[in-house]
Amino acid sequence: MAQGESSNFKSFKDLLKARGGTPPAEQPPDSVPQPPSGPNAADYEEKSVEEFVSEYGDRALEETSRERIARRPDAFGPMEHGPAVYRDENSEEMGLLSSFRLRTLFPADVLAEVEALPFDPQPEDFVGREDLRHELIYTIDGEDAKDYDDAISIRDLGNGEVEVGVHIADVAHYVRPGTALDAEALSRGTSVYLADQVIPMLPEKLSNHLCSLVGGRPRLAYSVHMVFDAKGARKSARVSKSVIMSVRRNTYREVQELLDGADTPAKDALAFLEPSLRLFQKWTVKQQALRDAKGSMRINTGEKKIRFDERHEPVAVYEAPRYFSMTLIEETALAANQAVGDLFRERGLPTIYRVHPEKDPEEIAKVAAALEEHGLRVPTKERLTGRDIARLITAARKKPNAEALIMRIMGLIERAVYEVKDHEDVATHFGLARKAYLHFTSPIRRYPDLMVHRWLWAIESRREEAERELKTEELVDDLVDVAAHCSMQADVAQMAEISMFDLKVCQLMHPHIGEKHEAVIVRVFPAGMEVRLREFNVTGFLPARAIGDKSEVSGPTLKIRAGRRQFSFTEGYPVDVRVQDVDFLKLSVLLELA
Repeated sequence: MAQGESSNFKSFKDLLKARGGTPPAEQPPDSVPQPPSGPNAADYEEKSVEEFVSEYGDRALEETSRERIARRPDAFGPMEHGPAVYRDENSEEMGLLSSFRLRTLFPADVLAEVEALPFDPQPEDFVGREDLRHELIYTIDGEDAKDYDDAISIRDLGNGEVEVGVHIADVAHYVRPGTALDAEALSRGTSVYLADQVIPMLPEKLSNHLCSLVGGRPRLAYSVHMVFDAKGARKSARVSKSVIMSVRRNTYREVQELLDGADTPAKDALAFLEPSLRLFQKWTVKQQALRDAKGSMRINTGEKKIRFDERHEPVAVYEAPRYFSMTLIEETALAANQAVGDLFRERGLPTIYRVHPEKDPEEIAKVAAALEEHGLRVPTKERLTGRDIARLITAARKKPNAEALIMRIMGLIERAVYEVKDHEDVATHFGLARKAYLHFTSPIRRYPDLMVHRWLWAIESRREEAERELKTEELVDDLVDVAAHCSMQADVAQMAEISMFDLKVCQLMHPHIGEKHEAVIVRVFPAGMEVRLREFNVTGFLPARAIGDKSEVSGPTLKIRAGRRQFSFTEGYPVDVRVQDVDFLKLSVLLELA
């Protein structure tokens, strides 16, 4: 999710209603699947739509996306990878995943197709591709990442100009229309990243190996080559199918340490990349300045993660570090996504865009009135910009109840969705202050990216023929269904991720029932208050009814009357609480005054 986008549904009930339901080589060769006997990658050479119809039958085109999804067999059950709790069908974790109707297994038809794929790309796959194996291309990801779907490169052209390359895993080369593999990826729509597990959109052989841009091995990619002038503006862009070989898999932390000049064990190993990374550092700063000038919203929010012990029991919740190296990768992705979106727009073609609409004026007025009570004034202007909201957040961070204020400010932001747009009905992205912006850089984990890849190659390779196909009413209607489905699946994934995090918090706090702890009031409601336990960095709920029988909220303060006594609780102020209980059904920690 790009900065400036918000979560979509406020409750699982809302989501169910919308769905119509009821409440060196990075891995040694002997550690991953080996090339099987039988069909290999040659069976997956580039084919036109007509050839796919011939190979897979008329249903490859005649079936709508909804029909393909409906025909998929059940795919829920204990998983073979990850912590033991996900291999136990009776665990709390699997019960939670079941409630979201997530697909945790890959059916037999998918596994059979994946078995036919090779361990590495074959020489015949390189034919017709731009050979970039001798270029200085590398990846930067999180410590625990395995699905490396983007690699980067940069070249100094002189006079302040640079050529930036963003090289994305060519998933579409292997995941073809009409296959079970494609139908399964469509059904899932996205990978789900839980606190201690990943439910991938694609089987591990693809997501972590064959498609993943691991270091030291040739990989098929779709490259976006962009030239930027001395001020950071893009002058030109082109795309090409390529074969690359990442020179090194880097982590955000070690790249940041290098940029900071820290003397670390990885310093010498990264030394050969320093000139490239320094060039990227300068380019990134220019991109940030341009974003700010356009009114783009940059919110440096933190991310909480859970630490587990050797038995995989949750032992702590901590704030994940935020590095400039993350921003570097974000800017390369934004640039590549924009370049591809502009290509579709320039050619007058529809595709799936990432749309982030402006909030309804009446809803903005309601939020603005609430913020006014807290001393924050929302600018009175015809339309807010992302920069206006970022400034409000900056002002909020100076107040003792900053966390609650920022949550309220986020009410000014609408949710982002996938929608089909064209050059006339141009897609807009409020948070990023962009037009014709789409998702292209994560086809391993997002189906809309895969669809963009597929049609980008079609119009690049078959030109007018593909353009005519892409403009047909039947295809556009089906793309609309795909976009809506993927928006819904992204919502499901986000809610599942949040719920699983809350479950882990409940498991963490269960042994501490009855204990007294220092806390700070995060946010007040008429029904009670959200309170953060300082020692554990987790929040719980203290009901107003546990204190008295009458309550009212005035700005950041909750007043509760208990008989003749009146208690007052203000956001940002300390309070002593006792862990009263842990509710595993509502996934909440219940507190009482100590």
